Amino acid sequence: MSLYSAFYSGLSGLSSNASALNVIGNNLSNINTVGFKGSTMTFRDIFASAGATATQGNGNPIQFGLGVQTNSVNQDFGQSSFQATGNALDMALQGNGFFTLQTPSGTQVFSRAGNFTRDSLGYLVASDGSSVMGWNRDAAGNVVTTTAMVPVQVSAATLGAQATTDMSLGVNLNANAVAGSTFQTAVQVYDSLGNSQNLTITYTKGAGNSWTYAVAGPAGAVITGTPALPGTITFDATGKISSLNGGPTPPVPGDNSVLNITWPGGSAANSTINFDIINADGSQTFTGLSSASTTVSSSQNGFPAGTLRDLTVDSDGMITGTFTNGQILKMAQLAVSSFTNVNGLEQSGNNHWSQTLASGAPTIGLANQGGRGAILGSNLELSNVDVASEFTKLIVSQRGYQANSRIVTTTDELLQETLNLKR
Repeated sequence: MSLYSAFYSGLSGLSSNASALNVIGNNLSNINTVGFKGSTMTFRDIFASAGATATQGNGNPIQFGLGVQTNSVNQDFGQSSFQATGNALDMALQGNGFFTLQTPSGTQVFSRAGNFTRDSLGYLVASDGSSVMGWNRDAAGNVVTTTAMVPVQVSAATLGAQATTDMSLGVNLNANAVAGSTFQTAVQVYDSLGNSQNLTITYTKGAGNSWTYAVAGPAGAVITGTPALPGTITFDATGKISSLNGGPTPPVPGDNSVLNITWPGGSAANSTINFDIINADGSQTFTGLSSASTTVSSSQNGFPAGTLRDLTVDSDGMITGTFTNGQILKMAQLAVSSFTNVNGLEQSGNNHWSQTLASGAPTIGLANQGGRGAILGSNLELSNVDVASEFTKLIVSQRGYQANSRIVTTTDELLQETLNLKR
């Protein structure tokens, strides 16, 4: 067996252990990289050279190894710990999924780093400018996730006003009140410009357990009703409505008043407001019991204009905006991808991975579904590099490098002695 074989075996050991040191160095250099996944290198021997076969015994072959080479560099996709940041657009994945991104060149990539921000147009972007993919709120106010993915955009800094179209009251009118006595309820509604307008509803006791109601607005407002105002409410012996506005007995679901309002000044559009007394399911919001007249509840669906105050992200990846007018709206939802073979993914820099033939195509869907994991808002996933483990590997690789360097130097000395034989 030539000494050169030992020389090259040692050289292969130097090369392989240097590669291992490179992997360890890369891991340690990324201990503070958001969403980083460490790697581990494995080795394999190079095929052996067969020598002469023994002529005695079982005839086992005599083999000499030819060194070592890199077998694989496997990434560790184990879950890391989280760091709370207080920034709503910082997100971490708890599970096996990946955020789905699109680079400025249009390439689809995947990431575990959720340190996202909004650009000048409100698009959600990663630190390198890649767009975060998902689904946006449509014109109807819904986030439909069965359509094609698009770059996520959270740009509604201002939410326009909505005129009141429906109002409902919970009122008890005292059955023991004397005829001619009155009770008033004030209701705040909004016109088409988002102006707050006050309506006053006056109830007047009639004969038996019946009442009339009239609606007045601010000075100069003109209010008519369908059916015509004043309306009438009659209660039965149990305090339930038996007749409303002269309608059928008992009243049918949705048998209510419609208020037609012309606001003073002429700037705001006329309003049409459903005054719900009998709900669509037949339930009643008014009672006529022997207790003091009182307004128990009041609700309406209008609101003034508002600006975006803050954002939240739930475990499903839904981004929700809270506005200064009290409205809470679903803005967008993130797409999350998963792979059958995550170790087949190729690292492409900028905290990104790209799919390969080995990884297979991504399965794209929602967080908390299909094993893609949950999204944790206002948090970032830290690097999963274990410093103690990496230093242990560093020592082993260093010793391996030193040992193989001794093989090279020792073989060199033996070759020198061989060259000196002729002297």
